Amino acid sequence: MLRRRDKDPATRSVISLQNIEDNLCFTAHEAWAWFVLPTQSWSFRSDRQREQLLYGIGDGLAWLAGHRLHLRVTSRPYPAAAWARRLHELTPAPLSSPDTEPWSEHLVTMQKHLRHQTLGDKDVFLGVRLGNRAATHRMIGALWRHPGNVEHARLLARREQVTETVALPGLDGRPATAGEMEWLVRRSVGVGMPAPAELSPTSVTTWDPGDLQAFEDEVEYAAGPLDRTVRLTSRGMREATTRHAAVLSVGRLEEIDAPDPALDPWLSHTDRLPFPVEWSCQFDVLSGVEARRAIQRKLLVVRDMQRHYSEHDLDEPLALGRQADQARQIDDQMTRGADVTAARVHGWFRLAVAGPTEEACLERARQVVTSYRSRRVTIEHPRGQYGLLREFIPGEPVSTAAHRRRLPAMYVAAGVPTASSRLGDRRGPYIGCTTGASRRAVMFDTHYATEVRETSGLVPVVGGLGAGKSVLLGQLTYDAVRRGIPSVVLDPSGPLSRLVELPEIAGHGEHIDLTAAANGTLNPFDVVAAPRREGFGSDEAFLEATVMAAQDRKLLAMDVIKMLLPPSVNALPQTSLVVSDAVRATGGERSSSLWDVVRILESLDDPHGRIVSNYLRDMAELPLSRLFFPGVEPTAERSTASLTVLTMPGLVLPPRTVPREHWSTSEQMAVPLLHLAAWYATRAVYGRDMQSRKLVALDETHFLGEWSAGRALFTRLGRDSRKWNTCVLASSQNPADVLGMDVANFMSAAFVGRIEDEEAARDALRMLRVPTGVGYERALASLSSSRGGHANREFVMRDVDGNVDKVGIDLSANPGLLAALNTTAGRGAMGTNQVEQVA
Repeated sequence: MLRRRDKDPATRSVISLQNIEDNLCFTAHEAWAWFVLPTQSWSFRSDRQREQLLYGIGDGLAWLAGHRLHLRVTSRPYPAAAWARRLHELTPAPLSSPDTEPWSEHLVTMQKHLRHQTLGDKDVFLGVRLGNRAATHRMIGALWRHPGNVEHARLLARREQVTETVALPGLDGRPATAGEMEWLVRRSVGVGMPAPAELSPTSVTTWDPGDLQAFEDEVEYAAGPLDRTVRLTSRGMREATTRHAAVLSVGRLEEIDAPDPALDPWLSHTDRLPFPVEWSCQFDVLSGVEARRAIQRKLLVVRDMQRHYSEHDLDEPLALGRQADQARQIDDQMTRGADVTAARVHGWFRLAVAGPTEEACLERARQVVTSYRSRRVTIEHPRGQYGLLREFIPGEPVSTAAHRRRLPAMYVAAGVPTASSRLGDRRGPYIGCTTGASRRAVMFDTHYATEVRETSGLVPVVGGLGAGKSVLLGQLTYDAVRRGIPSVVLDPSGPLSRLVELPEIAGHGEHIDLTAAANGTLNPFDVVAAPRREGFGSDEAFLEATVMAAQDRKLLAMDVIKMLLPPSVNALPQTSLVVSDAVRATGGERSSSLWDVVRILESLDDPHGRIVSNYLRDMAELPLSRLFFPGVEPTAERSTASLTVLTMPGLVLPPRTVPREHWSTSEQMAVPLLHLAAWYATRAVYGRDMQSRKLVALDETHFLGEWSAGRALFTRLGRDSRKWNTCVLASSQNPADVLGMDVANFMSAAFVGRIEDEEAARDALRMLRVPTGVGYERALASLSSSRGGHANREFVMRDVDGNVDKVGIDLSANPGLLAALNTTAGRGAMGTNQVEQVA
């Protein structure tokens, strides 16, 4: 038998945890079970959906009555390195240009940018105390250095019951894994320190008292009794890091109206701040019967005071009567109401902020206090910071009873600690961060919809003037070209042609001015591509596609002819008949042209055909008409550049409010030019391999919806984009133009910029599949507002998975692209610093 002096020296642990087994944590006197709660979308949801979420959380808390809960909300830095590796794997052939930053270095630059943006993923953990440990169980645990089988058997029934309760809709929790528990403990021991870069390499799911020393050895605390912060210093093998952390506590707060679309949940309000905030909430959940006793005692005190005033023949204060009425109402809720209404919560709600210096930490604490003033919530900065900071560690007891809050369970549910933003596909290039309820990185892969979700690749981009549509189109196209995806952009006004001049794209891009192109470039019979046999599985399918292409050519030719004719001639019934007969006679062959239609009209017995042919010959004499009527020289071959930008400088589009009979000749020519240019751009889709990635960006698409050929083009793109692996970005100023082309079922994602008209805003919300009439129309009118001296381009985005939130386009990591996409008036007179503050 070992003598006392022969035994190994005992090392007393600084933290209360003694054992961790999967999601079970044991202290000297208590056993806890920890769970992971998934984050829930909050922005742009209907009141009904929000109420369901609130009542689900409230029911979950009410069903845990009799337990003490520990809610821990922390954040995990965005996995920038893993994202970059994944994006590199999905980019097998990136664009390479000499003497420019290669693709790999571009990814490194974006990683550094993400790390400096303090963007992270929200992690929510819920600990449930299963009960106190019996004295015999503690003795066995001390002897064996882990809980015994008997203790596990006695905890099994309660553990299963709690697990089932936490897994119900509302909380939707699951047991935490050993790796997640290690992350939580390390994060809680070093609150405010850099996140753990690596976890334990072993797969062991238990931690005994000797192993728990690894958590304590990483961080050293230093704090005096009256210090306002706690200084934390890392003690690992890496370079020493020092942080100062301050713990705040929730004080008095007013009644909460929930759900309120104008306000974010009060427990998730800190997600809006530009620095991370940690939460630690420990509270007891009392059933209505248990909480009723305290209310009855309070009611007896109030009645005794009322009786005292009555005995002395004095008028009682009005506040005393209000307290009595409120106590009776609460007593009635606890007696007759549902469990979620009757349940009460008694506990402490702590926040922690950190900074590199004490001054920076206290400044962040001040910002937290100030931000909650608008919510009418008091945030206190108590004494005893060291003990308060230790409360964030699982298993640690409450250090002080000060600032204990007694709240209905629905008040905690109304805080929605799991509210967060989930936007983007997390695998594409970085386009910005959410600006709604929280700040989260947003990635958008142009081919995630077609390759993963197997849905359409049509993505409309709508917004009023100055909403930033060109900036967004340019950024998405730039990222696609850098990834080696062939892209065609139709930009009538021409600013996106600057993309071709960027050093990283120069030599791989081509700018085509359609107004200076060869005769017949926009021949309506030639801009519709012929189907390729290898793109179809059977001869029948190929034959059907060939017939449909001929029909598209005839439909487009008829629409172009009607656009060229004066409104007075076009309104005559005979015009449609003779034009239809002449176009039908061409058979829709790709080798046909408008000259063939003119000759057929001249050969008809109907004299009206001669009238129409004369008008067409007159229009053919105009300078831009040569694009429609082929000449002697052959038509230019299709471009094979990685980026092709089609522009039409000087094009004057007719105002939407001006009737067609009042259009000028240049405005009358602009509409068919735009239609044919859109068809010309899409020829790049069907001229390439069916499975290869392709991107087409079309601007000013609202004019296409006014003619049958334009609507047919949209329908064809929406229908074929999945099979042809194509992302189609369609820009317009009015969402009704897109909805009116019957492509609502083909939209995989959508971007909506600032829209001030209420009717147009309702159409935009329908495009986003967001409820109307609940206040979200005002949210669209407030987009792209100036904040902090920077013009921030904001959009409401619906991603492929149906998530909706506000995203701010971020180009600060690429100043060259930002300068190229800047279309603000007076940009030539701006300095470099001014340009960087735009868009």
